[in-house]
Amino acid sequence: MEKATSVNSIAEEKFVEIFCDTFGPDKANNLYVQYPFVDIYGGHRYIDFALENEDSKIAIEIDGETYHNPKKVSDNKYFDDLLKQNSMVYQDWKVYRWAYNQLVSQPEKVKDELVTFLGETPFFKTFQEYLPNQQGKIFELREYQKEALDNLKKMRENGETIALLYHATGVGKTVTAASDAKEVGGRTLFLVNALKLADQAENTFAKIWKEATLGKYTGSEKTTDTKVIFATVQSISKNLLEFQPNSFDYIIVDECHHAAAKTYKKIFSYFKAKFILGLTATPERSDGEDMLNLFQNVAHKMDLETAVKKEILVPIRCIRIKTDIDLTSVRINGIKYNSQDLESKLFVPERNKIIADTYVNFVNGKKAVIFCASINHATEIAKLLLEQGVNAESVSGRDKPKVRNKILNDYENGNINVLCACDLLNEGWDSPKTEVLFMARPTMSKTVYMQQLGRGTRKCKGKKDLLVFDFVDNANMFNQPYSLHRLLNIKEYHPLEYVLAPDNKKKLDKDLLRKGEKPTEYIDLPLNIYDYETVDLFNWQDEVKTMLSQKEFIRRVDVQSETVDRYVKNGDIKPDLSIPISENKTFNYYKEDTVIMYAKKYGWDLITPTNIKEKFMKFVDKMDMSFSYKPVLLKAIFDHVDEDGKIRIVDIVNYFIDFYEERKDNGLIAEKPNSIYQKGGYTEKDVERNIFSNPFKRFADMRFLEHSKNIEYIQINSNVFRKLSGTDIAHILQVCDEKLDMYYKRITK
Repeated sequence: MEKATSVNSIAEEKFVEIFCDTFGPDKANNLYVQYPFVDIYGGHRYIDFALENEDSKIAIEIDGETYHNPKKVSDNKYFDDLLKQNSMVYQDWKVYRWAYNQLVSQPEKVKDELVTFLGETPFFKTFQEYLPNQQGKIFELREYQKEALDNLKKMRENGETIALLYHATGVGKTVTAASDAKEVGGRTLFLVNALKLADQAENTFAKIWKEATLGKYTGSEKTTDTKVIFATVQSISKNLLEFQPNSFDYIIVDECHHAAAKTYKKIFSYFKAKFILGLTATPERSDGEDMLNLFQNVAHKMDLETAVKKEILVPIRCIRIKTDIDLTSVRINGIKYNSQDLESKLFVPERNKIIADTYVNFVNGKKAVIFCASINHATEIAKLLLEQGVNAESVSGRDKPKVRNKILNDYENGNINVLCACDLLNEGWDSPKTEVLFMARPTMSKTVYMQQLGRGTRKCKGKKDLLVFDFVDNANMFNQPYSLHRLLNIKEYHPLEYVLAPDNKKKLDKDLLRKGEKPTEYIDLPLNIYDYETVDLFNWQDEVKTMLSQKEFIRRVDVQSETVDRYVKNGDIKPDLSIPISENKTFNYYKEDTVIMYAKKYGWDLITPTNIKEKFMKFVDKMDMSFSYKPVLLKAIFDHVDEDGKIRIVDIVNYFIDFYEERKDNGLIAEKPNSIYQKGGYTEKDVERNIFSNPFKRFADMRFLEHSKNIEYIQINSNVFRKLSGTDIAHILQVCDEKLDMYYKRITK
C-alpha cells in the first residue's frame, strides 16, 4: 500500500480502475472515497468506498497486506477492524471486502464478483449530505379548504417544497389535496399504504379533477402513463426504475406519519418532485419526535442554488486564479487522476507560492480553508504561510483525533486563521466562521468538490458571503477538474461577481458596477473589474448521462456482444462519444437515436420493455446449443422460481448437479468429453462458475436474466416474468425437453 501522504493510495486507484472496467466510468462517478461514519462507540471512521442505490448503502473495504492481515497486525488492530465492520453491518451497510493483492493478481475475478454483488447495470445515487433539508411547515385545515389551498399556493411562491396537512379523518384532506394537485397541474403521484385507500383517493380525484387521466400502480395493475397515479408504497418502491426520476411534479403521501420508514426514503430519494404534500390525522408521534422534521428528513434535501436563494446558506463569490500547471498529460482512471502523475505536476514551488501569496495579499486575516492535494502539499502550504506571519496549520483526517480536534478548536475559537486541509472534508466538519475557500486540489469528482464547498456555506453572525478562489490548471477536455462555474454550469465569469446569491443581491451588485462603483465586499485585485472570461463547460460526465454505454447498447439489441465489439473495432459502428481513460483503454457511449439507427441498418431487433417477453419466447424457441446448458438452466429456473421472479443460485447449482449425475447413474452420456459434468471431480463452485460463464451470459446479454443485488439470487427480468402465463411456462419446459432430446441424439451418433 502506498503511504497516506500521497494524493490517492495505489489500492484506491486499482479498485477504481477495476470498477470502471466493470460498470463504466460514468457509474464510478458515484463512488465516495473515504466516506465518514461513526462506529457504535462514537469513534470516527472511514469507509474505503461508499455507494448508495435506491435501497441500500454499500461499503467496500480494501484490505492491505500491511494494515489488515491478522497475521501481521496486533490483536488490538485486528479486533478494531472487526468492530468497524460490525458497526457498518449494524448501521445497515452491505459490506464487501477484497484484499489489495486480489485486485492485482485476480482482477477478472473481482470484476465478476462486483457484478454478482451489485448487479449487471446497477443504479447508483450521489451522496449529497451537505445539503440542507427541505423547507416546509405544518398547518391545520380550518373551516374551509380554501384557506389551506391559499396557504399551499403561498408556500410554493415562497420557494417552500414540502408541507404537512392534518386534521381528523373525514374532514376532507383528500379533497384539498386533489384541488391543490389540479391547481399545480403537473403529473401527480398519490401514495397509499393499502389498496382500498387508493380506490377512495381515485374516486375523489375523479370528481375534483375531471380532465386528468387516472390510473393505479399496485401489485395487480401497473399503469405508468396517466396524469395521476395512485400507488401503494410497496409497489412503487419495488419498481422505481420503471419511472424516470422527474416523472412526477407533485407527490402526495397519505397517512404520512409512516414517512420515516425506509421505503418512503427510498421513494423520495429517487423522485425529484417540485412539491410534496403529506396528509395525516396523526400529527403527533408517540415517540415525541417532530413530525415535520421526520417528514422533511426522508424527502429530498434542498439543492445548493435554492438554499442560497432562500438565504439558508450564504451567497458565494468566486475568483479564478490561473496557473501554469499543465494537467493535459495526467492520466485518469475514469473519475480520478493518476496519483503519481498528479503529485509530480502539483508539487512545484511556483504553484505553492501562488496559493500562499494569494491569501497574504488579498484576504489576510480572514478565516480560510485551503484544500490541498496531499498531506505533504498541506504541510508545505502551511509552512509558506507561517513564514509570512500567518497563523496556519495543516490538518488531515489521518491526524490523531486529539491533535486534530485541538487544531480545529483553535481555528474556530482561537488564533489559527488558515487550515491547510487534506481529507478534512471527509470528517463531515465545517465552520460557520469560514469566509474563504481555496480550491487548490484538482478533482474530477463532483461529490468531492461539492463537499469542499459545503465547508464554507453555513451562515454566521457578521458573515456576508463566502469567497471561493478556484485555482484553474490547464487540462484537456476529458480530464478537466471541477470548478465553481463548471459545477453550476455558468459560462460567463466576471471576477468577484456573485456566482450564487438571492436575485435582489445580484441586482444590487450589478447596479453598483454599472455606476462605476465597487461593492464594499470587493477586494482590491490587480485586475479590471470588467474582466470577462468564457468558461469551457464541457463535461463528459454530464454528456454521457443521457447516453448508453456500449454494454447498454448490447443489451438493447438482439445480437451478441462479440458482434458489436467487432463492428466497432472495424469502424462499422461509430460511437457518439469516446472517453480515453488511458493509452490502451477507451469507453464508448451512444445516443438513443444512434442505437436505433444501427439496429435498423444491420437488421437487429430492439429489445424494449413492451416486446422483451416476446423476444424471450422467440429466443427459447430458436435456442442454439453448443452444449446442453441453456435448456437445463431454464428448467432449473422454472423449477425453483419464487413469486418475485428470483431463483437462488444454490438451487440452480444443485439442479445442474442432479441433472447430469442422474444421466450418468442411468448409463447415459452427461455431456461432451471436455465438459466438467462428463469428466467428473468438479465442485459446487465449478458448477456455479460454469453456469455464469456459459448459459447465463447469453441470457444476460439479452436482458432476460439479471443478477440480483444479493449474491444468492439471479432474477428473471420483471418485464418478462410478470407477463409469463402458466401456458407460456409449460411451452418453455416442453421446448427445453425437445431441445435436450435432439442435442443428446446428435452427440451420441
